[in-house]
Amino acid sequence: MPRVKLTKSAIDALPTPAKDIVYSGCPGFGVKITPKGRKVFIVLYRAGGAGSRLRKYTIGPYGRVTLHQAHAAALRIFAARTEGRDPAAEKQLERRRLVVDSVEDLVELFITEHVSKIRSAREISRLLRREVIPSWGKRSVHEIGKRQVIELATTSNSKTIFE
Repeated sequence: MPRVKLTKSAIDALPTPAKDIVYSGCPGFGVKITPKGRKVFIVLYRAGGAGSRLRKYTIGPYGRVTLHQAHAAALRIFAARTEGRDPAAEKQLERRRLVVDSVEDLVELFITEHVSKIRSAREISRLLRREVIPSWGKRSVHEIGKRQVIELATTSNSKTIFE
């Protein structure tokens, strides 16, 4: 990582490279420039100490995020790191949860987008609402595994769903 004193004029003057390159302002904080000329503020850190894997946390694109905002965000990330948390993993988990997360929401979305287009839509949606939602409705989709699906499919009440 080439070291550069990061200022607005210095970032504006950085050349567009042939491949991704990160210019560091201080240890762990820098701006990544892509071959297309996109500039993004990032933080690099190790989650478990010196021997662990290098983690990358993307703060945001240059322009929408000012240098001052990016530096403040980097300080928050470093503070979270010293508390023992992994901000990149937390961000990834948060992004996953923003997607339709509960089984109830997913079933309703499935009914409106797919089931409503077939002839037996009333019966299938009735069965899904009667069997799946009471069993798993408030649970996260990420918590349900293959074993729980098999258990629901083999119970006597839900045999009509999967026949």
